[in-house]
Amino acid sequence: MIKKLAILLLLLVLSSQVFAQETTVPNVTGLNVPQAAALLNKSGLRLGAENNVGWSAESGLAENTVSSQSVAEGALVAFGASVDVTVLRSANAAAIYDDNDLTLLNNTGGDLNLAGITFVAVDGAGAQLAGSRWAGSLRDTQCTQVWSVGRNGAKALDDCSTIQNWLVTTNSAEHFWTGAGGTTQFNVLQNGVARATCAVTNPGRCDFFLSGGSGAGDVTEYVYMAYGADQLAIINQSPDQWMALAGYTVLNYFSPTQGAPVPVGNATLYTRFPPDVEDVTRLAPGQCILFSKASIETETPPQPCEIISKLLIGDDLIFWGAGFGMLGSDGNERTCPVGAADRLTICVMPR
Repeated sequence: MIKKLAILLLLLVLSSQVFAQETTVPNVTGLNVPQAAALLNKSGLRLGAENNVGWSAESGLAENTVSSQSVAEGALVAFGASVDVTVLRSANAAAIYDDNDLTLLNNTGGDLNLAGITFVAVDGAGAQLAGSRWAGSLRDTQCTQVWSVGRNGAKALDDCSTIQNWLVTTNSAEHFWTGAGGTTQFNVLQNGVARATCAVTNPGRCDFFLSGGSGAGDVTEYVYMAYGADQLAIINQSPDQWMALAGYTVLNYFSPTQGAPVPVGNATLYTRFPPDVEDVTRLAPGQCILFSKASIETETPPQPCEIISKLLIGDDLIFWGAGFGMLGSDGNERTCPVGAADRLTICVMPR
């Protein structure tokens, strides 16, 4: 009898463990991508691939919203599983290329910040090119161009009102579109958000959506910080946008011990919480990262938010214990005021 009870208890424990490792998939149809990510993360799920399809007035849903998901609402899946989404987008940019050159066309309706664009090979030798190599912004209807061979001038294209600027790079580590090193596909990233996966062909054209101009702005124009004397939180207070943290670095001015610069978008810095589904490089709506004195036992952010990561810091290295600096993604350094015990301090840094 005792043996049977022991077996029954073991089976109950095992079944409860299996059940505890599953979660129910929510419905994200009709939400934009940042909102979908936030809802999936709350259910212990990861936002998977974003597949863009053309939007029209007959689509039945608003532009830039999720039209379908790879796992049906209500399905039971393992914690940490990914859910792909299909998003209704209108293409407003294009990469036009052959084995020698690539042209980026901007049809977003306004200026496009090139510093936020990165091209990365999916396979092969992993070549990549940062859009900051062109510098500045790309004006609407205009193009920028890159060449893998020597060139005395830009190449005109019918799609472009003009070639605003161009560059030559003989560095094969930047030849992401030519097929060098065995590359067959490359990704177009904007502020860390994957916008397109393009095939390496000769000639090739890849049309995709970019946020900019009159397009859907799904990334905040700022980083928001709230803090007191003991804790500081980087919080995404936007209801429907990402808050991109890649490229931001905290500069510790605290005296007498100045700590090393902290790249706040580096996920390896933090204690993460199972099932570790959130993206530290871009916070979804309502999410935050908490910095706290190691001597503080409570995890109470200065303002309400969902803590996805935390970093405990020694009392002598609290960077907000004095005015501290932040190096923005635009390369400019700005200063935030000192945190105090008797008040909430807010510091907002432009992107």
